[in-house]
Amino acid sequence: MPIKTRFTLMIFICLLTISTSNAQEGQSEYISKFNLFRAEENYSSLINIDRSKLSFWESLKNIPLNNSGDIYMTLGGEVRPRGEFYTDRYSEKGNDVNFYSQRLALHSAIQWEQNVRFFAELYHGYTSHEKEFAEYDVIDFHQGFVEYRSSDEVIGDWYIRSGRQELSLGSARLVGFREGPNIRRSFDMVRVKQNSAVLSLQTFYGKEVVPEFDSFDNKSHLFNHQAINPQLWGVVSEFVIAGDIGKSELYYLGFHVNEARYNDVVGEEKRHSVGLRRYGELGDAITYNSEFTYQFGDVGGSTINAFNLETDTSYIFHHSPWKPSVGLKLEWSSGDDKQGDGEINTFNPMFVNPSYYSMNKYTTPANMVSIHPSITAYPMAKMKLYLEFAWFKRESRADGLYRATRFFSREPGVDNSKDIGQQLGFKLSYEFNKNWSFDFDFSYFIAGRYLKQTGDSEDVVYLSPTVRFRF
Repeated sequence: MPIKTRFTLMIFICLLTISTSNAQEGQSEYISKFNLFRAEENYSSLINIDRSKLSFWESLKNIPLNNSGDIYMTLGGEVRPRGEFYTDRYSEKGNDVNFYSQRLALHSAIQWEQNVRFFAELYHGYTSHEKEFAEYDVIDFHQGFVEYRSSDEVIGDWYIRSGRQELSLGSARLVGFREGPNIRRSFDMVRVKQNSAVLSLQTFYGKEVVPEFDSFDNKSHLFNHQAINPQLWGVVSEFVIAGDIGKSELYYLGFHVNEARYNDVVGEEKRHSVGLRRYGELGDAITYNSEFTYQFGDVGGSTINAFNLETDTSYIFHHSPWKPSVGLKLEWSSGDDKQGDGEINTFNPMFVNPSYYSMNKYTTPANMVSIHPSITAYPMAKMKLYLEFAWFKRESRADGLYRATRFFSREPGVDNSKDIGQQLGFKLSYEFNKNWSFDFDFSYFIAGRYLKQTGDSEDVVYLSPTVRFRF
């Protein structure tokens, strides 16, 4: 067993011992759950609590640092060991791999009076298989920013945040946080956000942090125009119209990278995205999320003209055992219509999660049409089951496939099929308590005719048990 694996298991045993001890003591819990974005957690409710009544993990929140009680420190973190098992990984025959991976994170927040906050988070990622992008990093600053927050009777609450930070917009389709791999996505960025009862507005400018493998080598390239880091800027508004059902989101996003490849074009890319998203509930049973994005700009001297349309609707049977819900998601991402015409029609999902649909590299939402019927059920209060079957096809025969944003991975060929493949996916999630949770992921990707016509085309089975501890 590798040393790092043994070390993580020792940490887990210690954490489990402390958690069990706290449970036996029967101490009250003042924290119900943790935020997926740890930097957004607020523990001001603990300021006037008798700290002798807090559990060990709760005592790490809002620790007073001075006698006047206007400076507080909060500590938190995560340990996430995971096993990953593949057959014919990436559809390559004989590429069966089984390995261990882990994420370790530790963060600290200092609140100074009501307005100023400092936040820093360290990340470590490891895989026993080999060093891979966004999976392996000895140690580095994942986040580190300073924030000034205030409130106004006219404009509501607002803040300005500067430094390294996570960013997720809307339904996280174009700008997501990359939760699947060990190293989540962060940006070196300046962001201003305002919230009121009817309007939320934010604007930002920054560059994606490209994680390296060694210690503290994820350098900031915010003002280095020659760096490979993709650049992002934009304005996002979320608003409610009087008498309307649901909410609306209107946005503009700018994207720039020094080199990209789409079909028959290679070169500098400057892309603009404008979009409208509508989401909400119809009664107590139907939820919906629909989004349309149009992209324009240029790449390598060719004009960009691309779009994406997605709808995601589900119906919940509240009065049935297990409270099942049935869902249907449709995705339509444009592909390039014709080579050599001076125009690129391939949609760029920009900062999409690499595991947006699965861990298979052929299902990035670019030049792709997909259908996803699904079933969700809750057999126990803390257990969730999710089952999905999906069909993937190329949107255009003239365009190939993309491994991730702007990385061309497979040529279109001549008169080849549009059929990329089908996939069965299953996920079991169980939350023991606010600290401990367990996930089991399974997917079976069936290679379609297009993959068989153009190269590696093996079916891929993926299994992954994951344990998570957060405090």
